[in-house]
Amino acid sequence: MTTSSLQPVLIEQQDRQEAIRCLLPPGSGRLQAARFERFATENRIGLDWLWACKNEEGQVRCSALCVPSPGRTAMVFLSPVIESDQIQERAALLRHVLSELRAQPLDLAQVLLSCDDMLARRTHTEGGFRELASLLYMERPLSRRDVAPEPPPGAEVVTWTPELETTLAGVLEASYESTLDCPGLCGLRQTKDIIAGHRSTGKHNPSFWKLLRCDGEFCGCILVNPGTTRDTTELVYLGLAPCARGKGMGRYLLDTMFAEMSRGPWGRMTLAVDTLNRPAIRLYEQRGFRGSTHRLAMIHSLSDA
Repeated sequence: MTTSSLQPVLIEQQDRQEAIRCLLPPGSGRLQAARFERFATENRIGLDWLWACKNEEGQVRCSALCVPSPGRTAMVFLSPVIESDQIQERAALLRHVLSELRAQPLDLAQVLLSCDDMLARRTHTEGGFRELASLLYMERPLSRRDVAPEPPPGAEVVTWTPELETTLAGVLEASYESTLDCPGLCGLRQTKDIIAGHRSTGKHNPSFWKLLRCDGEFCGCILVNPGTTRDTTELVYLGLAPCARGKGMGRYLLDTMFAEMSRGPWGRMTLAVDTLNRPAIRLYEQRGFRGSTHRLAMIHSLSDA
């Protein structure tokens, strides 16, 4: 039997658990697959877009799960690549999955890989993905003693409201100019979809979305969402228009949010940043964030949005 004879199929209910097992680390059994399926159900993670390659006896050899998200994106999960002779089969499965996703209302497929997993990196590249960025995940404890900073001259923070949605879109678009944070994403999605994606991260609370106004003009934003656990918040996005950079405004926005979050039950704030964005990393380190792990982000554009 050759790899070319293995035609990817959309998995039906009776084969779902076996396909899920193939997504998990080697050695995982039905118990771990059942736990994953239960976790997905409890957290409303869709399992309908689950494809697999089967052998001639109908057994699942490898699988790929696509989880759609608000903002016209989908996260893709693939069976682990343990040996190089598995690359061709799994890459073919990825190409089939991406072709299926192009018929859906999606603009972008994404994966997150371990930076040192060279087999997975090669497989996803051959499967149609391209490298976007190495992401550094950072976190900072939140203190009950954080106090609101004095605003720089002419600067003020305004809490987002639905009436400011268009303003937020304009601020985001201005912040993308000459950005060092995942510049490869620029132009791949409409701003309204980017906002929808930000809003879906964690548990959106409008009072933790802030806009920066300097001398009457909006020129920056900081978006923080409470996490899925009671203890954690996530810095979803911090961005400044070129006219506001280099003036301490990023530090001002961060310190403002630290003071705001100190009044709640949260114990830490997390974020992810492009490792090539050295100015941002320096700022985060100065404000108490420390790196915890790295991930390789890869993407595939599904449309010409």
